[in-house]
Amino acid sequence: MQEFWKEAVKITRALWYEEVQTCAFCGGVGDLVCPACTTGYLHPELGRCRRCGKLILKEKASCLDCEAGKGPKHLDLVTAWGHYSGGLREFIQKVKFEAQPRRLMEIARPFANWAISQLPAVDGVVAVPMHASRLAERGFNQAEVLASVIHWELGLPIIEGVERIKPTPSQIKLTRHDRLHNLKDAFAVREPRSLTGRSVWIVDDVTTTGATLDAVAGALSGSGVKTIYGLCLAAGIEKKTCAFGYLAL
Repeated sequence: MQEFWKEAVKITRALWYEEVQTCAFCGGVGDLVCPACTTGYLHPELGRCRRCGKLILKEKASCLDCEAGKGPKHLDLVTAWGHYSGGLREFIQKVKFEAQPRRLMEIARPFANWAISQLPAVDGVVAVPMHASRLAERGFNQAEVLASVIHWELGLPIIEGVERIKPTPSQIKLTRHDRLHNLKDAFAVREPRSLTGRSVWIVDDVTTTGATLDAVAGALSGSGVKTIYGLCLAAGIEKKTCAFGYLAL
């Protein structure tokens, strides 16, 4: 009888003190990501470049850069959840630069749902690794936390063994050419034989040119990984005519 009343109390508390759900980006009450933020930052009406993940017109398969052969070479498909702007950008920056990695759990379900709707099922997820010196400075790798979110929601194993063996300057202010040179031989796989024939999602927070994803994919491909897909929270957006009102980063 005592156990019955304990359970009854739990149920009553759940009914009376139900936690209020708020939007991860604007704080509005109602949805994990409200309709306004979905429209403003996630842009479900747009497509994603299959090579680099950049947001493009729905009817296109690739952005202009990738059509010209300037995009990633080792990825089978890339997708990004939204555009790196506004509330989504602020959310990512708070995670990274204000030491709030737990906030990624707020978007776990909608992000995982997007991922599984856009990418084929795989053997596991690989987080873009952070060099030991940068990891010591920040205290966590946001890509690893994001991989854990995917693992939690979808049950996909986290595949380890990829290392960042070269400390590289930030990619933010570099040109496309310099980004590729900056990442040359930056990544290595510890035990290549353990990855032979496998399929993976490479997970990161932001992609612009796809250079980082491609550098990791190159190391994985050289280790015998069969198929490699890229998955990010946010990407740039291809410049459109004024009629569409979108601007590139």
